[in-house]
Amino acid sequence: MDRRHLRWMIPAAGGVLAVVVSIVLVAQDSGNAACAAPPAAREPVVENVRAGSASYYSTNRNGMCNLGAPSSDGYAAIGPAEWAGGAACGSYLAVTGPNGRTTMVQVVDQCPSCPAGKIDLSRAAFGRIGDVGAGIIKITYGAVRDPELPGPLKVRAKGGTGYSSLSVVLDNHGNRLSTVELQTPAGWTPLKHNTDNTWTGPSGLTGPVTLRVTDTAGHQVTLPGVALGASAFQQTGTLMYSPAAASPSPSPSVSPSDPASPSAATSPVGAAATGAPPVC
Repeated sequence: MDRRHLRWMIPAAGGVLAVVVSIVLVAQDSGNAACAAPPAAREPVVENVRAGSASYYSTNRNGMCNLGAPSSDGYAAIGPAEWAGGAACGSYLAVTGPNGRTTMVQVVDQCPSCPAGKIDLSRAAFGRIGDVGAGIIKITYGAVRDPELPGPLKVRAKGGTGYSSLSVVLDNHGNRLSTVELQTPAGWTPLKHNTDNTWTGPSGLTGPVTLRVTDTAGHQVTLPGVALGASAFQQTGTLMYSPAAASPSPSPSVSPSDPASPSAATSPVGAAATGAPPVC
C-alpha cells in the first residue's frame, strides 16, 4: 500500500472546515535519546478546506523543495501564495475531485504561474480524482494535519570542511516544520529556513551533529549522529510522530502503487533505518 495516499473519503461540500478520521495510536516504550518514543499523533484532520482547480504535470527531477525526485506518484506543485516562502514543502494536501474521490499528495515543488486556489497535481493523482482528458478540473482541497507518514525522517546535511555553512533538508515529517535547531555547547541554535527549503546555520562544524526538529502541530524529535557533507538523504530510525492505523473502511478511489523507493542511497542515523519505530 502506498502510505502517501488517503484511504478514506473526504466530503467535498462547501463549508467543510475539517474532517476527522479515527485512528489507533501506537504506544511505544521509551529508551535512550535515539530510541525515545516520538510525541503521540493527533487524529488526522483536513484543515482550511477550500474550492479551487487543478491541472497535472509529471516530473522525475528535484523540485524547488529539494526533496529529490518524487518517491511516489502522489505529489503536487502549488502557487507562490500557498508556497509561503517554502514553508509548505514536504507537507500534504487532501484533494477531492469531480468524481467525489479523494487522494493525498505531498507538496514537492512550486508552480510559479499558479494563482491562489490553483494547484498542479501529478498525472497519477489527477487521474484518481478526475478525467485526465479534461486537462483542468474543479477540486476542493485542504492541508492534512498529522498525515500517515511514509516512514521515519530522512535528512540531508551538508557542512563541515569545504562548505561555507551548514545546510539541512528534511523529508517524511508530515506536517509543516516550524523550527530546526542545531545542538551546540551553548545550547540549541535555530537554523534559518530558506525559500529553497534548506535550513542553514553556522560554518566550521566537524563530525556528526545533533538536530532538534519541531513541526507546526507541536511534535518534536531529536536526531543525533547526523553526518555532514553527504549529498544523499540519510535514513533515520525516528518517526516524527506515532503512525495512524490503516483506515478500517478503505476508499475504493485510491489505487495501491509500488512502495516508495528511497530518493538516494541511505545510511542509518541514530537508530536502525526501518519503516517502523526502532526496537530498543
